[in-house]
Amino acid sequence: MELGGSAQQVWVFIGESDRWHGKPLYLAILEVLRRGGCAGGTVLRGLAGFGANSLIHTAGLVELSTDLPVVVTFVDRTERVARVLPEIAEMVREGLITVSTAEVVKYTHRVPGAFPAALTVADVMTREVVTAAPETSVGELVRRMLASGMRAVPVVGSDRRLAGIVTDGDLLARGAVHLPIAVQRELNGELPPEELARLEAQPQRAAEVMTPAPVTARPEMSLAKAAALLADHGLTRIPVLDPDDRLVGIVSRSDLLRTVAQAPPPSAAGPRPHVSARGLAGEAMRPDVVTVRRETPLAETLDRLLGVADRRVVVVDEADRPVGIITDGDVLGRAARRIHAGALRSLAAWFAGGVRPDGVEVAARDRSAADVMSGPVVTVREDAPIGDVLHVMMARRLKLVPVVGAGGELRGAISRADLLAALAGVDAAPSSRTRP
Repeated sequence: MELGGSAQQVWVFIGESDRWHGKPLYLAILEVLRRGGCAGGTVLRGLAGFGANSLIHTAGLVELSTDLPVVVTFVDRTERVARVLPEIAEMVREGLITVSTAEVVKYTHRVPGAFPAALTVADVMTREVVTAAPETSVGELVRRMLASGMRAVPVVGSDRRLAGIVTDGDLLARGAVHLPIAVQRELNGELPPEELARLEAQPQRAAEVMTPAPVTARPEMSLAKAAALLADHGLTRIPVLDPDDRLVGIVSRSDLLRTVAQAPPPSAAGPRPHVSARGLAGEAMRPDVVTVRRETPLAETLDRLLGVADRRVVVVDEADRPVGIITDGDVLGRAARRIHAGALRSLAAWFAGGVRPDGVEVAARDRSAADVMSGPVVTVREDAPIGDVLHVMMARRLKLVPVVGAGGELRGAISRADLLAALAGVDAAPSSRTRP
């Protein structure tokens, strides 16, 4: 957390015996500060003092049973103070709260990493990797992707040295396929006979469609560094190479997020490492979410959908509360099944980045966003800790979660890329369909 320049310092004067729901009030206040993502808090126990009741309380040996004064103080940014102060004020039934302006000259701290320091890439990577040779045909590449559920296949030579990587984005950009692999998988994971024949007839090989010299990791690399690599380059997975540059595995965004969400098993090297994930959903979210209403015509919905790199829009009601999410897979998997094969191919080509087909209005006639959206939608509050958001996304296998305010209104959205960037302490790279 960054803290510098103009800030506010809060002083909360209470008694040592004050309670909140059965626990000491000063501990309850610290919990509010921690949950609110504050930089920290300090509890000071006074030697003596008196308050509104004019009774003097001391720490003398004869008076150990008296209610000694306690002060809770913290320094933070103005907006964060404004967020936690109402809750603290409600908790303090007898006491004093003051707020003063503070100038932060220096703030240094050691933040516990979200990723266990005891683990490396070798501990979480996938070792059984589906690969291709430079001469592997495009048709065979697609079959392997569909069968394995992978969206990226490393290309290796006979000595397992990495030559490049083929992603579904590479195949789309080079015209090898008309549909993203993820979308094709949603359409029963089978290639139509005419598409299969077209792929088999293509002369292109893996060496011609791959991305050469991709970003890679080493087995001994820390998880924090691997997360930063993925976030900086906007990738979802990277190959792992040994000292001789031979492929030994692949590490994905999901591997890292799952490691933080689920405490890893104890190892012979020592006790289970502590995992922490700090910050709030409102700090990690992207506020510029593309939205539509239930009644938005499907043709207009498609325009909005295809203007977004990650092909996802949020459906909101009249009060801007999320009621559904639409992906390109939703459109092709629901609306497109009702239209003829020619229109499906036109839609697929458009989704792959081609020209808008002339007949799309006819294909989408009398349909709206409500016909293709997935709902009800899972949301998180903007004041939810990042750790809670992580658990929700991984437990429900979500790739995008809308972030809402206290009234349920849409504030933004968090993707897996945003979440990984927040945990890695870097800015998320813009998403791209040509990346794995």
